[in-house]
Amino acid sequence: MDEKMFGIDHKTVFVLDHGQPMIESSKQMVDFDISTKSRPQGVVPLAPVSKSLWSSCMEALCEYCRIVWDIFPADKLLRFIVSDSSAKFLNTWSEDEQTMAHLMRSLASVGPPLKKPDCSVMLGLVSAVEALCEMTPCQQKLAPETKCNGKISNSGRIICITQLKNDTHKRTLEDCVADAVSRHSELAAKSDGMLPIENLNLVLVHVKPFGSDFQITESPPVEMKSNPKITVESHNVKATRHGIAVANRMLNLLRHHYDLSVTSITGIPMKEEQHANSSANYDVLLLHRRLPGTLPNDANSAKSDGELNSTMLLKWCTPKINANELYHCTGAARISPVDVNSRPSLCLTNFLQTGRSVLLEHWKKGPEGGAGSSFTDSATKTMTHMISCRGSDIFLQALGVSRVPFEDPPSITDGPGGRVTDYRINNFSSLIKEVQLLPLGAKWSKLEDRKQHEITKPLSGAIAKLDRHTRCWPLVISKTIIFNMGATLERLLEIIVKEKLTADDVVQCQRTISHLGDMERNGTSLPSGSPGGNSSRGSTKHPNRDDQYRAMWGELESLLQSHSTTSLRHAEVLDCLVERVGKNVKSDLRKHPEVTSLSQNVKTEVSESPESPPPVKKQKVDRDTVAKLQKGKQSLLSLWNQRIDNKNSQRHVEFYGRLASDGNQARLYPNIEEDSSREGSATPTSQNQRHGGHQRFSHHHRGSSGGREDSGRSGRLTPQGKQKIKKEKKSYSQAT
Repeated sequence: MDEKMFGIDHKTVFVLDHGQPMIESSKQMVDFDISTKSRPQGVVPLAPVSKSLWSSCMEALCEYCRIVWDIFPADKLLRFIVSDSSAKFLNTWSEDEQTMAHLMRSLASVGPPLKKPDCSVMLGLVSAVEALCEMTPCQQKLAPETKCNGKISNSGRIICITQLKNDTHKRTLEDCVADAVSRHSELAAKSDGMLPIENLNLVLVHVKPFGSDFQITESPPVEMKSNPKITVESHNVKATRHGIAVANRMLNLLRHHYDLSVTSITGIPMKEEQHANSSANYDVLLLHRRLPGTLPNDANSAKSDGELNSTMLLKWCTPKINANELYHCTGAARISPVDVNSRPSLCLTNFLQTGRSVLLEHWKKGPEGGAGSSFTDSATKTMTHMISCRGSDIFLQALGVSRVPFEDPPSITDGPGGRVTDYRINNFSSLIKEVQLLPLGAKWSKLEDRKQHEITKPLSGAIAKLDRHTRCWPLVISKTIIFNMGATLERLLEIIVKEKLTADDVVQCQRTISHLGDMERNGTSLPSGSPGGNSSRGSTKHPNRDDQYRAMWGELESLLQSHSTTSLRHAEVLDCLVERVGKNVKSDLRKHPEVTSLSQNVKTEVSESPESPPPVKKQKVDRDTVAKLQKGKQSLLSLWNQRIDNKNSQRHVEFYGRLASDGNQARLYPNIEEDSSREGSATPTSQNQRHGGHQRFSHHHRGSSGGREDSGRSGRLTPQGKQKIKKEKKSYSQAT
């Protein structure tokens, strides 16, 4: 139902004529004296009795209301007005007064109709129009939200059960309702707590006793010429068969007003009351909201006084299914038995309320109206519906007949997805059961009584719960280790996905983390198929234990990190793990509005044994805190060349000319110009002397044996060798 659009069936007001015509007998007698056998002589038999029109109408009214409240426990609201010399309201729009118990008490307090001449049903019709202008609780909740965005739709239906005199009397009642709608709509437009009526359906039910001659013209729903917002329809009913005709007409109206379907479940095996060893098959007629694939109702069915005709025939099958097993469901609707007090209906409801579910097979009627074969042969039966009890309500569910993708898992033995047996199918089934949607029913009305800031809408709460359960959820077994550890981490995994944690929950998680540290110190092996192991077929290589624990700590940290923003206590669990493994990281608590800072003095210490040794696990280095490598000033080649140069410098013999010169540079052959000028005048003796001196110079320069005698172990000249070379150089210059 749209939040701003309320249908015409959202509000229904019953106007009950409590005047003199309704006290008239239905003129069908019921034999009250059933003890006809062996009656003593002289005993006068009991006189037969008959129901009044008021009793027949109230029984039909109670059946109408019972079915509405069974199928629509909170959406459709009913009000009742008793009209005699004044109009009396029996209830309000409050959901607490929308019960059969309240209605029965109110009708009992009213009593039989009055024999007063001033009784009129017009007073009740005017009060009914006024009641439709009042806001229901659902409309009151939307009133603040729609002041700026638009108005709230307000429509309703008035069902008047009375005895009309003629067609003129009927038109008088119609004009009275049209005038009341115009006046109250104008007043409601100026009032904050009222709503003008946009559409109104007026249903006049004329009830007459058996054998009555006066007739009222029945008419389908037609718009009034004076007010097109009002549609009027009239029904002419005889209280025959002790009021059964009135009840059938009200049930047909109910089916038309709320678009309900009638389903017959056939072949229900039940034991006989008198013969407990034998059983017989019975049929039960059910009313429910129209499911997908069901044909719409016939428009002429509302004018019938006969019993309801089933629109769908379902065959009972042996209940050999698991109630927790999931089925592909295309629609679900609450059911209500037509004859709630019959023995087959009681046996069916009691059987379903024990928690069992029954699959139903769709049958179609044969050409002569009998039950024919199903849509499929007996060898391959197709179950189209299932009936089960959820909470306190019984639902009829329409199952998908066509094949769905998740019926059979695909065969991917060697495909990219891995093996079928590697998927966490059992864990996935548990996850679906944990986050499945169920109807709240009467629980939602209790939740709405709480303060506004404490209310969490069911759909948003279910989405948030699904998000918490799937923040860290590996698909395959070989990609996880913490979800394969069974009872060791089962309690922690159940606690961490909660919306709110208690102090005991935090302590339990801290103890689990401490136990994991003890397992590592004791060398306990972790399950194979972990991220550190080799999951390929035929591999006999066992994973390294250190790699297993390193992967386990990392996966556990990722899990707790993803839940650390849920609440402050979730962050405490993460910090306990951080302290345990010695990592210098901080949880990102700024993302959650509740968690602004984490105080160290609120942490709960784990009760550990004082004799337990300290953890020997090496500290892990946080990759985020390690600086990235940058290019230095010197390259590797320059460092290597510098090292080679230093080593070669220790083995080098210094040049003689550099040692003899005053500076760092030595001039080779300083007297070469003078030698070239004297070359022509020189004698052979002098030339021989020059050559001999040159040889001596070369002898010293090339490191002869004499030079090596004047050098040390490192190859460098000693001070005595340097002095000797200077003397030879001086003598050579004098000789030239």
